[in-house]
Amino acid sequence: MKTYSIIYALLAFVVIGCSTSDDSTLPEEKEEEQIVYEADYVLLQQSNGQLSVQMLEADESELDVSSAESTFANVPLPDLTFQNGSTFAFYTKVSDCDGQVTIHDFDEDISTAVDVFDDLLACNLTVTSITLDEDILYVAYYIEETSKINKYYIRTLDLANDANNREDIELDKKPSQMVVTNGRLFVLTLDWDITNEYELSVIDTQTLAVVHGIGLGYNVKRIFEDNQKNIIISYQELHTVLNSSTLAVKYVNYEEATAPKFSGSKMNCFDASGRLFYIRPDETESSGVPAIYDFANNKALLYYYENFLTETQLTFEFKIGQTSMVSYDEANHVMLVGYQKSDNGLKGGLLRIQLEPEPKFLDNLDLDGVPYQIFYKNE
Repeated sequence: MKTYSIIYALLAFVVIGCSTSDDSTLPEEKEEEQIVYEADYVLLQQSNGQLSVQMLEADESELDVSSAESTFANVPLPDLTFQNGSTFAFYTKVSDCDGQVTIHDFDEDISTAVDVFDDLLACNLTVTSITLDEDILYVAYYIEETSKINKYYIRTLDLANDANNREDIELDKKPSQMVVTNGRLFVLTLDWDITNEYELSVIDTQTLAVVHGIGLGYNVKRIFEDNQKNIIISYQELHTVLNSSTLAVKYVNYEEATAPKFSGSKMNCFDASGRLFYIRPDETESSGVPAIYDFANNKALLYYYENFLTETQLTFEFKIGQTSMVSYDEANHVMLVGYQKSDNGLKGGLLRIQLEPEPKFLDNLDLDGVPYQIFYKNE
């Protein structure tokens, strides 16, 4: 089967005490390894505006629905989410004056609901981002005091303490996204009131003080953390890799036609070698293309459906429409691709694609919902 790779140009690499990972394992080194394909998954799926759980099990012969159950309750599809490992969190607006963050650990199958603003009298607040660092929850929000004046905050909540467990950090710009790592909270802020330029505010998680401000210019699409604790700052035409410890940077630029386009991916799935599994928008493929971006080598691999499925499978048997999810089961070297049915937007399916030693289609599972995200279940 043929895959497509796109090579990107490395413009500058400034290193101050920064190490880079060359931990990628070549396929031929794993060629003798026995692939078992045994796994249990927790699949989040969406249908009719609701998010629900479907338990799955896989072996060498097939992927199928499991009889196991989860305590995760069906909820309206959330706008603001956070995921790290087996932890999934989302924000729900309870009323005009209050909101709640629900944290579910799929390994332990335990949910925790946290009231965020029950101490405030302000009802004209808007939450823009949430993130979690062990027992500390961070919630970015702003309050519209008048039609021309907004107040911007990061609220911290210590989930290990019941009393006096919250504190607000006031900012001078609108917070839009957050990443916490290496004892620092990185906040993507927007000068909403004057210049429309972005800045990265760096907050010390111990003192809760803003210790650095890094100008980012215009049109920042997204920030997220890679598996080396670097902060990826994504634009349409380039991305910046920021060392979260030293603040050293490197810039990777690419032409518009060959851009990896991972900035629109809402969920991150990295393997141990630092490859990102995501959906790449493609003008010739309205459904979106399953893709892998290798940050170490600045290379993208695109997995077009027609390269591993027949036209009959693609159009009539599986009825593949929009790609909804791409993930990776590292223990079995299997890429998991979720999709929406082309003839029914409320239903979907899940493909398993073996990546090593050679890419190969394994099987498909039809589902009553559209795959949203999948978690590898540790027994």
